[in-house]
Amino acid sequence: MANKILLVDDEQFFLEGLKEGLSEFQEFFTTDICFSVDQAIKLIKKNDYDLIISDIRMPKKSGLDLFEYLRKNKYQGGFIAMTAYGTEEILHKIKKLGVLDIILKPFDFSWFREKIMDFFREEEGVSGVVDSVDLTSLLQMINLEKKSLSVKIDLKNRSGCFHFKKGEIIHAGLGDIEGEEAVYALLKTKKGRFSVAKEKKEIKRTIDVPFMVLLMKAIKQADEENKILNLDKKDIKENDREEIMNVKKLNEAIEVLKENMGEGLLATDIFGTADGQSIIGWNSNPQACALFNRITNYMNEALDGAGFPALGRYYIMDLAGGKMVVVIALGEYQWGMLVDRAKVQLGLLLNIVMPKIIDGFEQAMTE
Repeated sequence: MANKILLVDDEQFFLEGLKEGLSEFQEFFTTDICFSVDQAIKLIKKNDYDLIISDIRMPKKSGLDLFEYLRKNKYQGGFIAMTAYGTEEILHKIKKLGVLDIILKPFDFSWFREKIMDFFREEEGVSGVVDSVDLTSLLQMINLEKKSLSVKIDLKNRSGCFHFKKGEIIHAGLGDIEGEEAVYALLKTKKGRFSVAKEKKEIKRTIDVPFMVLLMKAIKQADEENKILNLDKKDIKENDREEIMNVKKLNEAIEVLKENMGEGLLATDIFGTADGQSIIGWNSNPQACALFNRITNYMNEALDGAGFPALGRYYIMDLAGGKMVVVIALGEYQWGMLVDRAKVQLGLLLNIVMPKIIDGFEQAMTE
């Protein structure tokens, strides 16, 4: 069955022209038009519209009156506002109400047509095969784009789901479990299928934890489980590392860092990318090494999966309590440091200290 859209505007010739131009897409959607809010409400009572596009300024009742009517009657489709009066105040007011999007008049018809097609492409959603990388990358993209979507996971014997509201997971379920526990269980999924659809109903919130905190907790859990499984399977021995790294030069580089950052440096570790284990450090934190090793790997996988450029030489993560983490990633090794922002000048760190310690880091790698 074709999708249905309704166009509402008091300019009759304008709407008739839009309808005629959209008629070539009848196999994808059909188009109804009307010239007032009252006419629109009569049509809405008789038809289920997937998308309604309405002008804002009309005689008697406005497009915002129509939007309020739709909201009170639990309309589940999309609503896009049109206006020729795009002042900042008006646009802010429209967006604040929760309107899907705003179209400014006049507009190019080809662009308008593509906007409608994009809406229905998104409505139909996407699907694919689950593996640990693809699923995490998908969730990260939904978070970054602040989407309100549902992700269904079909496993061999049961199914699960994530529900996003503006990029944050508000509910997850897997069999009889729900909330955070379900998130961690689903992120361990290796085989199955996923499908994504636009959220069309209110979902009971079972999760109040920010997305990035959930992801970091999941990474930490996986690290702890892998540590138990691999206690007797260390792939890289200390002697092997010493053949690859010049430990003396690493110590020298850490001393340079401590000297330049003073009290602003709270802890630092150099660890292997293969296993996240610390090779050398000061105020070392093995759990942090494992955690940020996984975060670096996930970020690289997510960027690659999204077609973005890879991570550069380092990244900075702002933490609560006036702290931040800096991670230098150079191939088989990474250098992480916990910093007190109040005691370090960011310009000094980025422009003077970082180039100096990266140079020392690279010199410590032997052929």
